[in-house]
Amino acid sequence: MSPLKQKAIRIVAGLAIMMVAVFIMNGLIGMKEPPSVVLPESNPWPVHTVVVKNQLNEPRIPVEGKVEAWQRVDLIAEVNGVLSLGGKEFREGVKYIRGETILSLDDSEARSSLRSARAQFLQLTSGILSTIKIDFPDRINVWESYVNSIEIDEALPILPEPNSDRERFYIINRGIDASYHSIKSSEERLSKFSITAPFDGFVSTALVKPGSLVIGGQPIGVFVGTSQFEIKSSLNSKYLGFIKIGDRVEFMSGDQIVAIGKLDRISSSVNPTTQSATVYFKLSSKSDEFVLRDGMYLSGSLIAKGIDNCFELNAGLIDNGKLYAVENDQLVHSNVEVVFKSFETALVQGLEDGTVVMTDQLSDAFEGMKVNPSSK
Repeated sequence: MSPLKQKAIRIVAGLAIMMVAVFIMNGLIGMKEPPSVVLPESNPWPVHTVVVKNQLNEPRIPVEGKVEAWQRVDLIAEVNGVLSLGGKEFREGVKYIRGETILSLDDSEARSSLRSARAQFLQLTSGILSTIKIDFPDRINVWESYVNSIEIDEALPILPEPNSDRERFYIINRGIDASYHSIKSSEERLSKFSITAPFDGFVSTALVKPGSLVIGGQPIGVFVGTSQFEIKSSLNSKYLGFIKIGDRVEFMSGDQIVAIGKLDRISSSVNPTTQSATVYFKLSSKSDEFVLRDGMYLSGSLIAKGIDNCFELNAGLIDNGKLYAVENDQLVHSNVEVVFKSFETALVQGLEDGTVVMTDQLSDAFEGMKVNPSSK
């Protein structure tokens, strides 16, 4: 037999042996029983829940802002003078009650000039008495009484009203009317050398010191009241339909309510950039322990008009108008209508009383997920 035939026979025999071996191996594998697969038991996920009870809820809109004194006066000098020394000096933080002199400028020169003008006026009016006695005999008693009432250190009394045009023209031609009004103008100017407190308050800013020269028109300082305060805040335009003038507001310091008030004014325009409107709250202190001060920064809640038949939830639980409820220890989707939403909470409608809602925010939650619910 030739070598080529021997090689061919060996190749065919090898292939036959391999085919037989594969056939036998498949037979043996088929006779083996498949292993049993045991799936791990899934334990229900513990979640917190709340039972729905629809009722009237008052939306609480978060607000914040700086406390500002309702009564605030910029003090400006109208006359020249030196700020007086001594007594209750005009300095920052000094308190004054209503009617008390806040500051006074040296008015000795103006006061002396005014006394001189009153003396001249007294001389002028007393000099016409003899003529009045002849030309207006029925008026002599009135003018004598007026002249006797003039004191050069006191404000001029009001001129007698003339009984006739003849008497009025006589008084005018003698220069009495012009002299009278000139002195009243000087008296008014003299009153500007001192500034009295228009309300109870304190000096928040003092731009001059006692003993310094003050020029007319110069800003002197700022006087701030201590009885009434307000807070200016910005409110998103989406909340404007829920609020009205007079709504209650509460401001907090920590967990304590320190000031209460009401919505006093609402801006009639909306900022086009921020889409917010400016609102103003009038405040009063909640207790004697906490004193409101100008410049404080407080945050709180504006309590808007109530919405009936709704339920309050954490706003983060709602996704595209849906949230997870629990039925038969499984999560199910429930559709809701959001009627009000703030930064943290939302008021929803569409849930029936007694519905159990999951209050945990689970990123991997899905409908049909088994849970172990527990109320908070």
